Amino acid sequence: MNLATINNHESYFYFLAWSCAIFYSAYEFYLSNNYFDDYYDAYNDFDVGWSWIGKKRDISDQEWRVWLALVNKLIPCIFIHHLFSQIIKVFSNNMILCCWYILSSTVFLYYYIGSLGALCTLLQPTLLHIITYTCSKNVAWLIHVSFLFVIHILKIPDGTFQNWLGFDDEQHYILTLTMCWIHLRSISHNMDSIDDQLLNSNSFVQKLAYCLYLPTLFLGPLILYHEFVESINQPHQYWNCQKLQTFVLNLIRYMFWLYFTELLLHFIYVNAIQYHPQVVQNLNPWALYGLGYCMGQFFLNKYVVIYGICNTLCNLDNVKAPPPPKCIARIHLYSDMWKHFDRGLYKFLIRYIYIPIRKLNGYFGKLFASFLCFAFVFIWHGIQINIFIWSLFNFIGVAIENIGVSIGKSKQYHKIQDMYLSSKNIKRFHCILASPLLVMSAISNFYFFGGESIGNIFIYNIIYGSWKTLFILFFFLYCCCQVSVDVKDWELSKDN
Repeated sequence: MNLATINNHESYFYFLAWSCAIFYSAYEFYLSNNYFDDYYDAYNDFDVGWSWIGKKRDISDQEWRVWLALVNKLIPCIFIHHLFSQIIKVFSNNMILCCWYILSSTVFLYYYIGSLGALCTLLQPTLLHIITYTCSKNVAWLIHVSFLFVIHILKIPDGTFQNWLGFDDEQHYILTLTMCWIHLRSISHNMDSIDDQLLNSNSFVQKLAYCLYLPTLFLGPLILYHEFVESINQPHQYWNCQKLQTFVLNLIRYMFWLYFTELLLHFIYVNAIQYHPQVVQNLNPWALYGLGYCMGQFFLNKYVVIYGICNTLCNLDNVKAPPPPKCIARIHLYSDMWKHFDRGLYKFLIRYIYIPIRKLNGYFGKLFASFLCFAFVFIWHGIQINIFIWSLFNFIGVAIENIGVSIGKSKQYHKIQDMYLSSKNIKRFHCILASPLLVMSAISNFYFFGGESIGNIFIYNIIYGSWKTLFILFFFLYCCCQVSVDVKDWELSKDN
């Protein structure tokens, strides 16, 4: 048996072991659902579910419930939006197209959240444009970050802003969520316009069209301003059979994942259990880690569905949007998770924060630039303790990873590595080193998904868990690292 065959067998073993660990832990977590058999549902965490299944469905995740209701109303309106866009692209110019984008979004906003909500959404980018019109980048950044704090004050449930508007919780959530996305786009426009010296009236109309672009207005993903301008300035492409076929197939693909996720929520109550830390605390280790994986998988599925549908709708309009995230089960590095999950936000952080700061600060520029990126992520996502812990862990993880990469590039390390390790053992050694980082990455995300109490339970189990349990956990995470490296190498070979 040659070396390549041995390597293949080893890779298959890691894939099988990691897959079995996922399914077994999810099964153990499924068995813990008996807590909800006679559960008094005071907060409407469940509905009756699909009649042919005969089980109740977990509907306690507000984001998922509100997003699906919004997309239901949004898609028919986007078809009208696209139809008129195609006509305008044929018979008129980009300025009329931008005006149509503004008008169609304003009409939908009026229909969905009323005149006051639509007015707030229009005033935000307009006000930011006026304030930052002649500012330097540093002053503009100060204004934008300060405005983020204002948005978080406006987000307070049952606060002055919500009461003044007379909104219910769903309308208030959608409006403030939209304001957060618009703010990122306003920053992108501001920074790109300063770089390209495009601060004029045409730029303002394009900014409004960009900030209010209907397919990405409420839920993303983030398209950078210069990418949006490039998309609307490209020669018009007529819809043809191939384009429509791709559109339909992609829509079917993401609708499949939507209904598959809804199906699983009849059996795995991953969201409802997060409101009961006392139940989570009593789970056995396999069920607890199954909960952790299911939280991550559900979060991924949400964004695959939402970003995938929005990306598909953008492509029909010839606007290039970032693709949906890659599966979390095949990513083990912090940097890759950030790079491949929310790719629009990642490009935003790299273009407007990381690269400019790194250029200015010499040796420590890389570390300081990373710190500022995660500080911005913390402020944008919400100034809460669990978001802070998540951001801090991510910063520490990326910093450790960068230190490891720097050591790995040194001549002395290469000399020692080549002297004592074969290529296969180098890969094994790197995966062993990456496993503790993967633990920290997972736990940081549990703080993000489930809040401080849930995150603390996972930390407690890692610190005070039995050595046998921890050894098994690290072994399977080592298998995950091996699978991740193999998939990454396969993708690189496919591209080359």
